[in-house]
Amino acid sequence: MHGGRGELRRLLDDLEGGRITGTTVRDYVLLLQEFTDRGDDSLVGSRTRQLTVFSSPVRSPFGNAIVSTIRLEEPRTVDLPRERQLRGAVAATIRVGGETLFAVSTHLENRLGWLQGLFGDRARGRQAQALLQALPPGHGVVGGDLNTMLGPDEPAWRAFLARFPDTPGDHEPTFRDRLVLDHLFFDLPAGWRATRRVVQDEYGSDHHPVVGEIHGP
Repeated sequence: MHGGRGELRRLLDDLEGGRITGTTVRDYVLLLQEFTDRGDDSLVGSRTRQLTVFSSPVRSPFGNAIVSTIRLEEPRTVDLPRERQLRGAVAATIRVGGETLFAVSTHLENRLGWLQGLFGDRARGRQAQALLQALPPGHGVVGGDLNTMLGPDEPAWRAFLARFPDTPGDHEPTFRDRLVLDHLFFDLPAGWRATRRVVQDEYGSDHHPVVGEIHGP
């Protein structure tokens, strides 16, 4: 959400209108970072479907959020090991097609201090492991800005891929047309599959949205 400046309402309009996926979307879950909860009821009230919003500030007033047409059950926050800045995640349980899945939105460290290597991947690796340990067993989706600027060999990226075996193998740049910083990872019930792609419109952010579609058996 680029420090709360992202055009969330336009994104929702395009999503509900089928202009992002090319087809009518029945239900959706948004995993947002740098979200600002302004208490604006128009975001929920202006939708064609009722939305549930669960957000938690990390560095006031910005934080992580889940916005969903599906009821969010057992919403909770996860604090991650602090390196340079406070980091965290929000999680909730959703029920889809008779199955129970967890949904998680997270934002990992982007850099360290000068004396710690500045752009090393150690901090993200520690935060990824802490988040994975906090997740319940079973199926679910994790998405967010992982800041994996050093590429697919980063410990955080590898750890999430190992835990979420149904993640598609294609990874398009999401930042400045060269870095893959934003991800969706999937662990799905048998017979389900996921697709994933990067949207070209940035919707007022400095990152491109990543859209994943889950298809049942």
